[in-house]
Amino acid sequence: MSAGSGLGSSNPKDIVDFLVKLSREEPVPSSGMMFTHSYETGDPVLRDLARRAFELYMDKTMLDFTVYPSLVKLERDVVSFVARLMGGGESTAGTFTYGGTESIILAVKAARDFFKSRNPDLVPEIILPYTAHPAFVKAAVYLGLKPVLVPVNLESFKVDLNAVQERVSRRTAMIVGSAPNYPVGVVDDIRGLSDIALDRNVWLHVDACIGGFVLPFFKDLGEPIPDFNFKVDGVYSISVDLHKYGYTPKGASVILYRDRSLRKYQFFAYSRWPGYPLVNTVTLSTRSAGPLAASWAVIKYLGYDGYLKLSSKILNAKKRLVEGIKAVGLKILGSPESSIIAFTSEEISVAQLSLSMKRRGWIIQVQPGSIHLGFPQSIHLTVSPIHEGLVDAFLRDLRESVEEVRSNPFKISVEDLVKVAGIRASLSELVEKLGLSREVIVEDETLLLISEAIRMLPPDFVETMLVEVVNEIVF
Repeated sequence: MSAGSGLGSSNPKDIVDFLVKLSREEPVPSSGMMFTHSYETGDPVLRDLARRAFELYMDKTMLDFTVYPSLVKLERDVVSFVARLMGGGESTAGTFTYGGTESIILAVKAARDFFKSRNPDLVPEIILPYTAHPAFVKAAVYLGLKPVLVPVNLESFKVDLNAVQERVSRRTAMIVGSAPNYPVGVVDDIRGLSDIALDRNVWLHVDACIGGFVLPFFKDLGEPIPDFNFKVDGVYSISVDLHKYGYTPKGASVILYRDRSLRKYQFFAYSRWPGYPLVNTVTLSTRSAGPLAASWAVIKYLGYDGYLKLSSKILNAKKRLVEGIKAVGLKILGSPESSIIAFTSEEISVAQLSLSMKRRGWIIQVQPGSIHLGFPQSIHLTVSPIHEGLVDAFLRDLRESVEEVRSNPFKISVEDLVKVAGIRASLSELVEKLGLSREVIVEDETLLLISEAIRMLPPDFVETMLVEVVNEIVF
């Protein structure tokens, strides 16, 4: 990187102005136009409070709580609030982390080390539904476990309990269930998984990263939410994200354990060097206390009643959206119990539909699906409180976009995709074929080709392609 790369300026105003200009064309989370990567309440007081708390603590490190004792109180308060939401008791313990992936990695490490303490000579396995978050596979790769993927029912999108039962063995260190799964928003049968886990004496983890701050409140609002937390006897650990429906700045999450004796397996300690004795409760050592302070402030501001009111807005918006989406001839996947809606179509390309909606200002997420795994291409909506006031506008634009796509479908050449699949030696040719470059990472029309390629090509090739392409186009 040369000194002339444009990063040198001593004028603070110029620096800020440049950042404003750089981000001007990007989506604005507070606008309410985003149905992905954003969890917006529409409350400017909450937003300002979180930023102020973050700034007060951003230069304090969580590496050593003896230096900043206030961090112990903040973490205890945050973890305690989440533990109560998850039906925890006096023995429940947890840790503040920097995101759902870190919480998941720590839970997998704890389960692995717990397993190895009893089975030192076995290679541990982790049983995952195909709908489980990829962070579990990532954790398995990082930590030396063998991921065992099991099917889900393609109508309900819940894990197949019989398949889990068949794959559990003396090598199983963890079984995973989602509450809900991210792709479709349905809750796995946690009681069914618990029965299997208890019968085989296996660790059961519930991934409530996206549902932990929604499902308990939906249940109190009268929704038929199945039991998924520590009230289910076989659940050993639960991951819950604060930076999703906890409405805190990114990244903030909590990993909980049924009993304090289980949590110790996630820790790392080292004293065989001339420096300070190192005890890491999480993955990172030095890390800003800003996210923790902001999380504490937001929880104090909202409290249970505040979260209940926001969940009521989500529930109202979700029900109206489901009705409206069905009314325009689109198919809802599964029966979503949480705040996620996924829908598809057998008549039109939903990837093209997403681009039509994007031109109208809406940011929604395309899930390419896979013909090899039997998953349909779909659109994923993460519903937030702010969307309650935007449902009518969204459905109006959706109706117009559906008609637009029906009258002008985008033709994708299967032959082109076959040619792409055959390009294994020349990365530059692949990048050119997909229309990618460092200057223009993704054009709208290119997204259609990429989405269709991911849907039609074998998953192993897609994974290789994604790594190679990203390695080529990013700095």
